[in-house]
Parts: sequence; C-alpha cells; structure tokens
Amino acid sequence: MYSKKMNKLMIGQALLFGLIIIFFGIIIANEKIPSLKSKSVEEDISLYYEENYGDLDLREGKLEYNDDNSYSITYYNKDYEDLNFTITSLNNKITDNYEDNYIKGKSIIEKSEKLVLEKYNEIFGNTNYENIKINFKDLDKYNDAEVIDILEGNIYNTGYYSVSYYVKVDNLDDIYLNNLINSFNSISASNGLIVNNYSVTFDNNGIIKIVEGGEAYE
Repeated sequence: MYSKKMNKLMIGQALLFGLIIIFFGIIIANEKIPSLKSKSVEEDISLYYEENYGDLDLREGKLEYNDDNSYSITYYNKDYEDLNFTITSLNNKITDNYEDNYIKGKSIIEKSEKLVLEKYNEIFGNTNYENIKINFKDLDKYNDAEVIDILEGNIYNTGYYSVSYYVKVDNLDDIYLNNLINSFNSISASNGLIVNNYSVTFDNNGIIKIVEGGEAYE
C-alpha cells in the first residue's frame, strides 16, 4: 500500500517536472526565434540598402527586433545623428521611411518644433497669448545653408518657422490688434526668438478676426 502511494507520488512529481521543463522550453524557444532568423533578415535589409541607397555615405546601426515582430536597421548621416532613416522587414516585406525621415526630415522638424515651442511657452506661459503653435516646413523646402542651421540647432532666431497663437480681446480695433502683435514680436525678439510669418486668432466674445502676416482677414 505504501509502495503504491510512493509510486503515485513519484509519477505525479515526474509529470510536474516534465511540465515545468516543457513550459520553460517553450519560453526559451520563443526567445530564440528572433535570433534564429536575424542573420538572414540582416542580409536582406543590407542588400535592400545597397540596391536602393548604396550611393549614400551613411553609418549603419545595429539590427533591432521590435515589438511588432519586425526587424529594422537605422542608417545615420555621419555628421548629423538626428538625420537618419530606418529600413524595416516584417513578414519578409521590406519598407523604409527614407522619404519622410531623411528627405523631409520628419523627426528633425518635430524635434525643432518642440524645442522652439518650449521656449515660447516659457516666455508667454502666464500671458494672454495662448495656444501657441510652431510650424517648420519640411527639411527639403530649405536651402542647403538653412538645412545645416536646422541640423545644428540654430532654430530660434533664424525665422525658419511660423508661429500661430490665440488671444481674447475686448475689441477688434486694427490699431489695438497690431499693437498686441507688435508686443508679441518684440518680447519674442528680446528673448532670441525671431519669426517672419505669423497667424493670430483674436476672439472678442465669439467674434473672430484672424491676422496673418500683418494683414487682417474677417
């Protein structure tokens, strides 16, 4: 009787031990799957780069395995780390964001807008100038010297961006509104912020007037 109980206990322990081995085996296998495929994917991405962008003198980043089960390699401009684009392989389909990220400079423009906006909000945070927005053009819309300025962070006092903001007012008299705009521009310039293009929304109890570039539009 005792022997049968011992046998059942040993069988139960063996089954439990076996299940534990299988469980951890599955986990380890799942962790290894990306690395098993990574070498061939890396070769595919490198070949894609050579065929499409081989004439560019860029620095190649490391192969990354992403949360969506894709693989990617980022290629960096050797002088400007922020100027880069990524080639991605997902389910054996290869795509890239060269046009958006390298030609149009999407990530650089977003970063520049964020930095300039932070400065404006720091200056005008406790004033009637509200909802300030900064807009840079796509990187390929600037000339070579301007692109270098942006890449090197010379973005505050260059007039490469436009600004828009919202102001509640008691009346819509043109002289009064122009004084508000001139005040905004003067305070901006004194803090190292220069902008050439602006759009201001003035709100007088729901009656709206928009002033763009110094000209008023009802």
